[in-house]
Amino acid sequence: MAEVIVVRHGQAAFGTDDYDRLTEVGWEQARLLGEHFADAEQRFDAVFTGTMRRHRETLAGIRDALAQSSIVTPQATELPGLNEYDFHSLVGAYIALNGDLLDGGKINLADSQSFYRMLRVALMAWSRNELKNIAEPWAEFERRVRGTLEDLSGVKGRVLVVTSGGPISAMLREVLALDVETMVNTNLQAKNTGVTRYFTRGMNFSLNMFNAVPHLESSGHRHLITYT
Repeated sequence: MAEVIVVRHGQAAFGTDDYDRLTEVGWEQARLLGEHFADAEQRFDAVFTGTMRRHRETLAGIRDALAQSSIVTPQATELPGLNEYDFHSLVGAYIALNGDLLDGGKINLADSQSFYRMLRVALMAWSRNELKNIAEPWAEFERRVRGTLEDLSGVKGRVLVVTSGGPISAMLREVLALDVETMVNTNLQAKNTGVTRYFTRGMNFSLNMFNAVPHLESSGHRHLITYT
């Protein structure tokens, strides 16, 4: 039996010209998670990330904190299946089909709450194959996440996975047979550096914990709980 600990990346730079990097808050979240792992004397037998910068930086923050306790983290294996879907393109494609929603300035996409409200309806439209000129169809996204679960199923010991909210929710959909709407709602409540844990035997994944941030729950760190 293996233990698979899946971590969402730290806060990324929403509203800038390069979302795919951690903010100072994101780096602090990652460091605190690494300290939490070190305090629990958690050592990892294998590490996986997506290929995105925010995944690598989150792992770097965790790894640096573990190293302060002389805990060595294995070299990471990058799996493209752990990459996030292209949410900016999905929102753009949805707006192209439903531009009237923006009339009168009702939606300000520079505002994170407005953007994620729009993303929710775009994701549902994506799942129904309603969006045009999309590089990755919904079925392909689900296929690659399922393939990643298969990759993880063959690893023994304690495994650390750093990824994004989309793959995390798609894994939950696969493991718990969630409907799409529940998956999307789960996706949009994912906390930065939130921890989801499975115990596995082959492809039998059993959910043990979802979206936990014990490293941020003390009174001194609650202001670091973020979702973007």
